Amino acid sequence: MGRPDASGGGRPRWWPRRLGTQVLLVLSLVTLATMAALYGATTRRVDDVALAASRQWAEGIARAAAAQAGPALAQHDAAALERALLPLARLPGVLRIDTIDAAAQPQLALQVAPHGAVGVLRRPADVHLPQPGEPEPARLRIGSIEAMRVWAPGGAGSVGVTYAVAPAQSLLERLRYDSVAAIAMVSLLTIVAAHLLLHGALAPLRRLAAFSRTMHRARGATLDITPRSQELADLSEALNHASTAMHAQFEAIRATEERTHAVLDAVPDAVIGLNAQAHVDFASPAATSVFGLAPDQFAGLALEQLLPGIDAAEARRRADGGLYMRASGTQLARFETLARRHDGTEFPADVSLARIERPGGMRFTCVIRDITEQRMGLSMLNLYGRALECTTNGIVISDLNMPGQPVFYANAAFERITGYAPHEAIGRNCDFLQRADREQPQIAQLRAAVARRESCSVVLRNYRKDGSLFFNELAIAPVSEADGSVRHYVGVLNDVTERERTRLAIAERSARLNAVFDLSPDGFVVLDRSGTLVYANRAFVAMTGWEPDRGDEALTLQDFDRRFERLCDPAQPPRSVQQVLDEDDNDTVPDTLVLTLPQRRVLARVVRRQHDGETILFFRDITRETEVDRMKSEFLTTAAHELRTPMVSVYGFTELLLHRQVPDARRRDMLETIHRQSSLLINMVNELLDLARIEARQGKDLKCEPCRLGALVDEASAAFAAQGGAQRLQLRLGHADTAVMVDPEKTHRAITNVLSNAFKYSPGGGAVELATVAGEVHGRPAVGLRVRDHGIGMTPEQLARVFERFYRADPSGNIPGTGLGMSLVKEITELQGGRVDIRSTAGEGTEVVLWLPQAEAAALLSAG
Repeated sequence: MGRPDASGGGRPRWWPRRLGTQVLLVLSLVTLATMAALYGATTRRVDDVALAASRQWAEGIARAAAAQAGPALAQHDAAALERALLPLARLPGVLRIDTIDAAAQPQLALQVAPHGAVGVLRRPADVHLPQPGEPEPARLRIGSIEAMRVWAPGGAGSVGVTYAVAPAQSLLERLRYDSVAAIAMVSLLTIVAAHLLLHGALAPLRRLAAFSRTMHRARGATLDITPRSQELADLSEALNHASTAMHAQFEAIRATEERTHAVLDAVPDAVIGLNAQAHVDFASPAATSVFGLAPDQFAGLALEQLLPGIDAAEARRRADGGLYMRASGTQLARFETLARRHDGTEFPADVSLARIERPGGMRFTCVIRDITEQRMGLSMLNLYGRALECTTNGIVISDLNMPGQPVFYANAAFERITGYAPHEAIGRNCDFLQRADREQPQIAQLRAAVARRESCSVVLRNYRKDGSLFFNELAIAPVSEADGSVRHYVGVLNDVTERERTRLAIAERSARLNAVFDLSPDGFVVLDRSGTLVYANRAFVAMTGWEPDRGDEALTLQDFDRRFERLCDPAQPPRSVQQVLDEDDNDTVPDTLVLTLPQRRVLARVVRRQHDGETILFFRDITRETEVDRMKSEFLTTAAHELRTPMVSVYGFTELLLHRQVPDARRRDMLETIHRQSSLLINMVNELLDLARIEARQGKDLKCEPCRLGALVDEASAAFAAQGGAQRLQLRLGHADTAVMVDPEKTHRAITNVLSNAFKYSPGGGAVELATVAGEVHGRPAVGLRVRDHGIGMTPEQLARVFERFYRADPSGNIPGTGLGMSLVKEITELQGGRVDIRSTAGEGTEVVLWLPQAEAAALLSAG
């Protein structure tokens, strides 16, 4: 049991407080107790009934088995005995059937396995024969199974049946559980019904309780309910009556208090009521703010504690010496003295002290006004006047309500700045200082600010009395009246001529430097003395791909290094800026940085620390120079190798002819080799010269003109027909009459190179197809010459390098060529506004398409 709760009148802590919950809890406890008692009573009964039922079943099966097995036992026929007992052994609950003959010798046993199979035992040795005095039937346990064994006599022996108790017991258990569940369901429905009934019956009572708790807030409110009992009706009527009476009393008190507070709250001075001994018995709300005391702290306080030196006798003396007010019959005295606040500070006060005679005795009424602000106001006015005269800035005050908004005050500094005496400015608008220079945009700002009655600060070009120019930093501010309106404006003049001249010079110099930096192709980055990024020009942004408006003004030196390092090649990480400053004595030696993002670049970086602590980073894009150096070295190496090979043949065979006697047939073969290698050298040099000339002139020596495509193809294919390749060249010219804008000589060279490669790289023979296709180049109509062979083809790696100079798909030398043909084809085609497309598969052949612009499209492109 729980400990009694002091607030619950001896009720245990675990016991619920609400009536409905208590009733439900009692019903639940009774239900649980009933179900527990029922379960205990039925458990024992179920066991007894199950044993009785099992016994009856076992005896019945035993008698039936004895009747069936009698003839077979008499004849000792085991097969017949098995056939007679087998159906009975398969009955539910039968565990074993044993048989003995008249001499009590075991004959046959049928044993049922757990999975239902019946086993036959011939003359078993484990038969338990009934003993004299043993109860019949006998209860036994086989493993975890409780069973009964019953013996029944037959014609020539006995039959014993072992029967399990579990089937009957499980059936009864199910019946017991069903009955308990039915009782639980009925109890649950009873509890639910009781809960609904109690909830409906107690709902009005809960509304009455909630109403009683809110009566003090909703005064005068009544509750309209339909109670289900007379007690609830009486309680509702009583609460409504109490609420109405409370509301009437409160309204009367509130009306009286409102009248009193309306008078006292309207008075900003402290109103204090005193008894005959000059002790406080009343204080107005204003007294709290004047003296810093809480309202309850005034009670019984002596007047002398608030007004030092004014005790009861002094109060009577001063009141008697004052004016007599005949209408009210009071003596009134007014004087100024020092009052004392709660924290001990004193302040000047204007006191009105009245003595009132009433039938109940004499009283004092004291009205105290704090005049600290009045005195401070007078002092501040004098101080402001002196401050305005002493300031080095010019001060003017203008009146907005007068026509022209003239100045009615100007201090002495105004004369020192402008040369105009104050009396020369008073009555005039300040725009006379601008003279004829009235087209300044700042003047419109001033007028707009005055129209909106707002503050404003601008720098104007003004002119002194002697005509000299000075820059006036003018700040104006409105002066608001008590009602919020603006009648006056105050203007502050400051001569900033030197500052403006310096600013303009700095701005001009900064503009020149910014223009230089913005136009420079090199990147510049500036970090201040604290290591924060303050400037990065356009070239640096273009190099790095950084967004210029990402708010990187707070990017520190470490953040800059980390962000820049992410752009660099991980295999060649750059040194940090601080490391460069610490390690390099000569800050003009550049670092080489390799960028992979946003694209691959090579940058030269120079880091320099200025005397003022700023750090300047200089970046130059040397990608092209680096690539040119690489290409120059590679070109020289490749060209030397390609030139050396035929030169060795020419030199070797020439030397052999000079120093040895060679048969005529051999001599002719050598001369043909020399001639062939010399021709190769001449072709290589010519192609190099053509390529260099085309690159140097950037297509300026091309003489493009409208040409019939069929004529170009016929001229280029005629050379191969003369060499015996006509039967292999298949022409399908669907656009033979189309005009293209090309240089016929250079285009003939390009077509010839493509056809030559198609024949050379088809060593096994096969047809070479030349067809025309329609398409576009750069959005303009074009015609493509498609050359397709069925030769050795190229791998993707070889195809990626096909336009490199001296690169050959077959480096063995079995196929003649210089490796410059496709480079020359690409330069010629692209300079004419076309394009070269190549597709190739190793072992299957190559397809090259030369896209040439149509004559009309090329003319439009030139006009645009």
